Amino acid sequence: MRFRASGAGNDFPRFVSDAGAGRDAMRASRIVALGAVWHARLDRERLRGFTILEVCVVLFIVAVLFVVAVPPAAHLLDEEKLQQPIRELQSFARTARRNAMLEDRAYEVLLLDDSYVLHPASKDNSGSDNRRTYELPADITFAIKRLADRDFAKHADARWIFSSNGLCEPLTFLFQHGSDWIRFRVDPLTATIQTEESYIQ
Repeated sequence: MRFRASGAGNDFPRFVSDAGAGRDAMRASRIVALGAVWHARLDRERLRGFTILEVCVVLFIVAVLFVVAVPPAAHLLDEEKLQQPIRELQSFARTARRNAMLEDRAYEVLLLDDSYVLHPASKDNSGSDNRRTYELPADITFAIKRLADRDFAKHADARWIFSSNGLCEPLTFLFQHGSDWIRFRVDPLTATIQTEESYIQ
């Protein structure tokens, strides 16, 4: 047996469902409206850009960093200008010492005003002299002090001898670039730099 609800009974559920749908529609419309407002606010923030005060603050920070970082960088560049010819001189000394011991003959490094020249102190029968040259930078000068010297002196053509047993004359060098300088002594036993001092502005 089937029972059918009357007309009044059918209208009440339909009224309840219509009211719920209306609330859902209102809630959805509010969400859409809030999203539109939020996106509009973001668009205004993007279009606004930076104020003059913000730009000035950023420029001030960049200027402070530049002032703090530039002096150490310039200091390192000035020191590197002096260190490069010193490294070359040490390489010449080590090569002269090694070749003198291997070939059992004396080698010498000519310390000229503008260059170093490495070659055997005397030519062999083969006629090869194993010459090696390094040109000093134009703004770098150096002076040497021997054991008998009281002060540094510039020599136009100084000879630095490395004997066949690996020993060399102990020399003290002073390299200068403007007001900057590096002073060091070379160990006669190992031909390595000892007791380095420097003044770099």
